[in-house]
Amino acid sequence: MEISTFSEMVPLLSNFWRTIPTTLQLKLESSLTLLKQDHKLNKLFFLGRLEAHSINYLLAFGTPGVDLFHQRKFYYSRDGIDWLLLLEPANWSEDWGRLWCEFTGNVGFGFKIRSLAAGSASVVVSEQDRLWYVMHAILREAAGVPRGALRMSTDQQIVLNPFFQGLTRDELGVLGNYQHFRRPERSAEENLRGRNECNLSMDVFDSLESTVLPEGKSFTLRMDDSDQLAMWSSLHWLGLDFFHKANSSVFGFLYNGDGRKNWDLPFMVEL
Repeated sequence: MEISTFSEMVPLLSNFWRTIPTTLQLKLESSLTLLKQDHKLNKLFFLGRLEAHSINYLLAFGTPGVDLFHQRKFYYSRDGIDWLLLLEPANWSEDWGRLWCEFTGNVGFGFKIRSLAAGSASVVVSEQDRLWYVMHAILREAAGVPRGALRMSTDQQIVLNPFFQGLTRDELGVLGNYQHFRRPERSAEENLRGRNECNLSMDVFDSLESTVLPEGKSFTLRMDDSDQLAMWSSLHWLGLDFFHKANSSVFGFLYNGDGRKNWDLPFMVEL
């Protein structure tokens, strides 16, 4: 949730039994507004909370320019007031997603993991580096936005679409109308293929429907009582929810989990 619209978004969470306590909400709104100013960020988003053994990490990310992904910065806080920058690890690996021990709350703690490559020695991953990786993985694999919310400019910058008017009520419940919140990883030809109508600036982004396995079964949908607000939840990264209000520019996502990926999902659904 972008901090400039944070207070407007939080009440919507109650429709799906999610909440941010009022005292924490006030802390976050104040501290993140200051962080945005001090670090000269164009956009700053509150990602959510990661539960550790002794404390909870509060997570945020932002970008200095209009492009949502260029020079993106990750931050964490223990108290919702003081925020620390997370630097990208020099030699991180997707193997880190297999770490299953719970976070301790001590950023200097080391987790031992053995590479999948034959003959490779085990490596030690600090909790701070693992925290960066989990934020990266959640945003890459699970965070979603409605089709049209992002657009790619002619100079290849990815920005929030100022003309986005929202999905219709009939479109809300269709996973094919949602896209990853990331730079496209598939070719434009693949993402545009099969669409009866397409807009190059909006449809070059990767669809959630066809890029996450098990296909069509990696997210669950809930609607509020009015059938005007949809919330999709990731079954890979439990605790990541994204929502959208019909016929409006209101959308966002929030994480509240323990930072561990659900690798058992393929065995939990009927293929």
